[in-house]
Amino acid sequence: MRPRTSTPRLEPGPAPNRLPAPSSTQTDRALFRLAAVLGVLGLVLVVVMEGFLHPQGAHPNNSPAAFREYAASGPFTSIHIGDFVGTMCIVLALVALYRGVSRQGGWPRACATVGVVAAVVVAAVFAVQMAVDGVALKSAVDDWVSAPASEKPVAFRVANGIRDVEKGLSGFFQIANGIALLGLGLAVALARGLPRWLGVVGALAGVGALIGGWATAHTGFSMDASRFSLPTVILLAVFVLGVSTLLWRHTFTDGHLEETGLA
Repeated sequence: MRPRTSTPRLEPGPAPNRLPAPSSTQTDRALFRLAAVLGVLGLVLVVVMEGFLHPQGAHPNNSPAAFREYAASGPFTSIHIGDFVGTMCIVLALVALYRGVSRQGGWPRACATVGVVAAVVVAAVFAVQMAVDGVALKSAVDDWVSAPASEKPVAFRVANGIRDVEKGLSGFFQIANGIALLGLGLAVALARGLPRWLGVVGALAGVGALIGGWATAHTGFSMDASRFSLPTVILLAVFVLGVSTLLWRHTFTDGHLEETGLA
């Protein structure tokens, strides 16, 4: 008989060095900080592009005068690209807000879900609107200005048709924006630990955008539509700045909100 031999036991070696996986709280903190910066950056971009750089001497419903301004504006397309980038930054901040508020469940989550879905629609519709306005319309008005006298009537009708498409997109963009702001505003107002006044501001901005979008879809860039623009823009700015502050200073966790002094 062959003698038995015992199998030597292998002693476990030192565990490999592994970096600890980041917790969901740490990951969300980074997301919220990034979203806060993007929200403020987006607001600044939109204000600069729309309020300072976009030609606005002629009334936008006066197509011949407005088209001449657009044709004379060299950075017209770049302005609209900047406007789109700014809006996308704001939408990303609103998506981060949804991630934080939705953890509470109930009505805050329900309202935030409606708001974030509408915010995605806002980004999609606005992308098309900026392409139509900043690229297609710019090309059409340049052709109209440089066309021979005999071809100007046809060139103008082409440019004005594109303008009508832009008006329709603007109306639906504002309506989608209104739904997004109304839903997210109500979510903030109903959530535990968040400043209710900020949610009311967001909801009021949403109502103003809804009314302005309805008016724009029916009357174009008319005085009836524009009278809602300034109050809505101010309320939107306050809401975005407030949301960015919340995202920067608060940590959203499962079931509750860790308070850091704003609400």
